[in-house]
Amino acid sequence: MSTQKNITVVGAGLVGSLVSIYLAKRGYKVDVYERRGDMRKANMIAGRSINLALSDRGWRGLEGVGIADEIKR
Repeated sequence: MSTQKNITVVGAGLVGSLVSIYLAKRGYKVDVYERRGDMRKANMIAGRSINLALSDRGWRGLEGVGIADEIKR
């Protein structure tokens, strides 16, 4: 009998999100907690901007979880 292991990740930033994908693909049940609310739903007077640049190391991480091509599109 196999037992699925539960993992809790605190922080849904770039690293927390990536490690959560890695763990889920390895069969873990992952719960992710983030202190901040969903930026897409927040009503911000000054607007919002997410400047994101990926280094070679970042692309390798995305390739490792199989989503690099989707992100490039």
